[in-house]
Amino acid sequence: MEPVLLALIAVIPISIGAAVAALSMRWISTAAIEGMTRQPDIASQLFTAMLIGMALIEALCIYCLVVALMLAGNVSL
Repeated sequence: MEPVLLALIAVIPISIGAAVAALSMRWISTAAIEGMTRQPDIASQLFTAMLIGMALIEALCIYCLVVALMLAGNVSL
């Protein structure tokens, strides 16, 4: 198989994972900020839930990076 094609296959998981993670974090932060403006008394609870959700999404992005590095390790130019 072509080394360029193998390198492209190694880049695809991290690019898709990073894009999905960025969009998901945007959605979570927007929803949390809207909730904080509507109910300021539970802002600390919403902030905690937002941080936990973002940490889980960031873990997904790191898993995609690990997969991409494992695939890139198999590419020999």
